Amino acid sequence: MKSLDEASASSPTSEELLQASLTLLSTLPSPSSSPLRRKFPSITTSTTRLLSSLPSLPLTTPLALPLLASLVDTLTRLHSLGSCPPTGKLQLQSELSACASALELLASDADLLVCSEDGSSDGDLISRLQVGPISSRLAALDSLLSDQSATSASSLQSAVPSLLKLLEPSASLEAREKATSAFAKLCSLSATSSHDIITSNEVGPILLTHLSRLLDSGTTGTGPSILTENVCTVLQTLTLIRENAVALASRGGVGPLLEICQAGTPSAQASAAGVLKNLARIETLKNYFVEENAIVILINICELGTPNAKNNIIGCLCNLAGPTEEESQDLKIRLFKDGVLECVKGFLDLEIQDDEGNWDLESGICLVRQLASFRYIAEIITNNGFIPYITSALDDVKSSVRIEAALALAELASTGKVIKEICESIPKLVKMLENKIPKEREAGAKALAHLMPVSGYRRIFRKDEGGIVNVVQLLDPLTRDVERKYPVSILLSLSQSRKCRKQMVAAGACGYLRGSLVIEVEGAKKLLECLGRGRILGVFPRV
Repeated sequence: MKSLDEASASSPTSEELLQASLTLLSTLPSPSSSPLRRKFPSITTSTTRLLSSLPSLPLTTPLALPLLASLVDTLTRLHSLGSCPPTGKLQLQSELSACASALELLASDADLLVCSEDGSSDGDLISRLQVGPISSRLAALDSLLSDQSATSASSLQSAVPSLLKLLEPSASLEAREKATSAFAKLCSLSATSSHDIITSNEVGPILLTHLSRLLDSGTTGTGPSILTENVCTVLQTLTLIRENAVALASRGGVGPLLEICQAGTPSAQASAAGVLKNLARIETLKNYFVEENAIVILINICELGTPNAKNNIIGCLCNLAGPTEEESQDLKIRLFKDGVLECVKGFLDLEIQDDEGNWDLESGICLVRQLASFRYIAEIITNNGFIPYITSALDDVKSSVRIEAALALAELASTGKVIKEICESIPKLVKMLENKIPKEREAGAKALAHLMPVSGYRRIFRKDEGGIVNVVQLLDPLTRDVERKYPVSILLSLSQSRKCRKQMVAAGACGYLRGSLVIEVEGAKKLLECLGRGRILGVFPRV
């Protein structure tokens, strides 16, 4: 058996070190007759694992040689402690503990090399991320980050446990920066599996904790800009999960994110605004925005930011303005007083001037809709030139934009004013009733239900030959996912006209309404009585 000094002097091969390791493992002193007995349970567990994995160790991998050299060194030290222990008890216990910990780590590294060896370069990279000194791990991570092949996604997914270790507070800033870059790359991949791994219960909370520490420490504000961008990119994905969003806001994340929005690079600014947009979706987190005076900051940034930043900021303000319940009106008033209408109007102006589709029109129209649910603000919106933006959005190629535009018209109908642009949009709303998408049909029906009480809009609607037929078809039980109260309200508003009543009966409204009575749709009974007797509420005579 070669001693460690002899092995080092002659630069032993992996095969020689493996043989030396197996010999040293099989000749460890008996615990009953040596000082090893106190640490024997943990040492035995590690040596058993090593005896099992070493025969299968892939000696061709570059990681095998340093692992076996460290193992021979540790085992030689254990032999020395067993035969010639130091006189001091504390020194003996300290050295035994160090050897036991080293053996446990080496056993884990050996297991990893055996399990991960698949003969591929990717498998070797993953092994290098898990085994060896920090310099070797960072070099492996560099190789993984520079890989643009299709296999890089699966490699990164396999490396997640190792990447989490590189994000620990004890790791260097360089290690944390590179690990964050790897997670940001995972987030940028279109593969659903990558997002699922990052947001999983096993990874998400730990990753969020590490990234929150980076935000709390101010590292992202003073360090390289790429670190700030990557942290915000990963947080954007993480905060799509409600629990993660709540945890980040509770840790004081809103303030640092606002600072990044103000002083970060354009990419970091956009990503930080995206995180804030995710946080603003949750009702219980909106107080954090109020405490940080976020509304004024976001409105100011929106005037100067990039298209991506503007889109996310408008989306954030939209989430802050919703929902439309009574208890949310105070926040709508705060938004209004801080100048959000001027902000969103400028945003919509830019959208009209741009032909490349850089602007998120849906969020802009949604913000107008949320604000319009407050009657006073709705009046101001109507009187300040917002209607053309909304009515033109009914022609958008995206269904979600058309839906938001129709819902916004439903809110603005509360003013009771007849507006030329809305009159011209009535046929578009009627056309929406034929759409195959249930949400779009319902949005069109809701808008018409709110507009029909105004006589000027009823007159325009009656000119559309297919209007009443389309509305009646929404009462068909086969037409699902559309609330029947909206078509019933439309027909009830139109039922004062004899011609309209005839069209309703001819389209089969009476049969559908009897079915509606069973589920107690509001207004269905009144409308059925009107169609059956030619009266509405017993006031209007049969004509």
